[in-house]
Amino acid sequence: MDKQAALDDAWLNIEVDERDLFNPMSFFSSGDPDDFETRLAWIMSNPEYFPFIVKEIFNIDLLPVQALMLKEMWIRKFPMLIASRGFGKSFILSLYAMMRAVLLPPRKIVVVGAAFRQSKVLFEYMETIYQNAPLLRDMVTCTPRRDVDRCQMTIGESTIVCLPLGDGSKIRGQRANDIIADEFASIPREIFENVVAGFAAVSASPIENVKRLAAKKKAEELGDDTKDDEEDPIQSSNQIILSGTAYYDFNHFSEYWKKWKTIIQSQGKKKRLQAIFGTEEIPRGFDWRQYSIIRIPFELVPEGFMDEAQVARSKATVHAGIYEMEFGACFSTDSQGFFKRSLIESCVASYNNNISLPSGEVSFETALRGNPNCRYVYGVDPASEVDNFSIVLLELHEDHNRIVHCWTTNRSEHKEKVKMGVVSEMDFYSYCARKIRDLMKTFPCERISMDAQGGGIAVMEALHDPDKIHEGELPIWEVIDDNKEKDTDGNPGLHILEMCQFAKSDWLSEANHGMRKDFEDKVLLFPFFDAVSLGLAASEDKITKRKYDTLEDCVMELEELKDELSMIIISQTAAGRDKWDTPEVKLAGGRKDRLRKDRYSALLMCNMSARTMRRMPAPLDYNPTGGFAERTKGQDGPSYIGPAWFTEGMKDVY
Repeated sequence: MDKQAALDDAWLNIEVDERDLFNPMSFFSSGDPDDFETRLAWIMSNPEYFPFIVKEIFNIDLLPVQALMLKEMWIRKFPMLIASRGFGKSFILSLYAMMRAVLLPPRKIVVVGAAFRQSKVLFEYMETIYQNAPLLRDMVTCTPRRDVDRCQMTIGESTIVCLPLGDGSKIRGQRANDIIADEFASIPREIFENVVAGFAAVSASPIENVKRLAAKKKAEELGDDTKDDEEDPIQSSNQIILSGTAYYDFNHFSEYWKKWKTIIQSQGKKKRLQAIFGTEEIPRGFDWRQYSIIRIPFELVPEGFMDEAQVARSKATVHAGIYEMEFGACFSTDSQGFFKRSLIESCVASYNNNISLPSGEVSFETALRGNPNCRYVYGVDPASEVDNFSIVLLELHEDHNRIVHCWTTNRSEHKEKVKMGVVSEMDFYSYCARKIRDLMKTFPCERISMDAQGGGIAVMEALHDPDKIHEGELPIWEVIDDNKEKDTDGNPGLHILEMCQFAKSDWLSEANHGMRKDFEDKVLLFPFFDAVSLGLAASEDKITKRKYDTLEDCVMELEELKDELSMIIISQTAAGRDKWDTPEVKLAGGRKDRLRKDRYSALLMCNMSARTMRRMPAPLDYNPTGGFAERTKGQDGPSYIGPAWFTEGMKDVY
């Protein structure tokens, strides 16, 4: 091999002697065109030659690891793909779907994701491949089409459909030869098993398959030991691919991974399979060789494929457990922080996580509008120069509180919205105060709990500044404390603002331990979240034509809140006091910083406020029966009914 050829092929990272190379087309000697076409068709459908076919039809150069991934997925009925974030898993799945459509017609491939937008990510890759592959474009019989509820591409006699999952009702009854379930951790187990997996329950060629199997059995009865002349099992079988980034052990994706691993390790041994299925009988049609796990950690990604500086930053900034999930393709037992991820997820009020309280079973979703019959506590973490401004809303109930809404912004986002004319408030804190007031129009506010540090004072002033109050609104002042008089106590308006000394160690200790106790007791709950809620949120946003502060945004904000909670660690100061914060990270130049925790802080404040309100005694109902009149002669009982301090004090006054 000459020097230039060696340089050109260096990206393959393989050493090949030219003497070992051969042309598969040279195997036949006949000049018959039919022989040529037969040989070419065989090469095109042989996984060993996928790099060739992908280059010729799709105009794509494959890395060796990508070629191996495609081959492994091709030859198994139930492959599982777990890859490092950033490796291009969605791209490979998109290419694979198009290969099945081209090489195995007629084929129907269905793609479902954690949300419709995830399915559309795969479809966008397909569109890009389609645009850059002239030969493929000649095969496409219908221009790729996007509709509200599906994306579709037709290649010859084959169809690829990307669907929104929703609650499963709209896609029930679909049929498919191949199913690709991406971001599997977020696809509800029940919907996958009861709806999605059923797509592939019918054989690819059911009638022909029945005939073939019946003929095989009859031949065995007649003593015919000739081998069954089956068609290629790849073409005759349906397929389900599970794919995603690794997640926590308590998620169903981990359970499927463990099951797949156990099946593969059984090597088909009967006793091991009986233990897996819990029965003496092995289900008809089961074959352990149909299962496969393809795991691609960052260490196996070819150098230069990913931005290694960004990966290194992630390794330095996130918890080791999260890094191993995201980039190591390893499932994690749990988060290691003060608020365990398993604890947080156990407080998600969903249909598959029954939370029963004295008031009944609890299930609710993220809200953009409040219930006029409910009371809400606002937690506000005002932004400093580099932080996010965060609002979290708690909906108060008799025996629990619900986290129903989360909103964040920052200075750069505010500037962009001002530039686009979306917001009119030029001052950042005035803009944030306006957001609080806008939320109050639909979420009846009982209390606003806000950090007195950072921009807290600026937001407080904006809430009662006459120039920033619209018609019909009232100024907002600090709460009236009988034990601590303030100059503002007599001012007309809403006295609902509680300024927290967030940095005080005693307050932090009580607030954090109290919030963890509320999670443990299932009295602080998160809304229902999975592909269903996310898909429905996106649909509602489309119907209402919301472009900013959408329901989908709010759903994802609450997921970010969960992530922040999972990152909180407890340590001790030099003075021996407990400290709650995110892990320390190293930045360029040796500087140190910490990950943002603004959403967590907002939740901590509003939950602490809600706990305080829960402990407050109910207002006393005074019932003076005698008033300030002279006691009537012969009257039985006291003239005054009420608390002891009142009745005792009124003795002998008249």
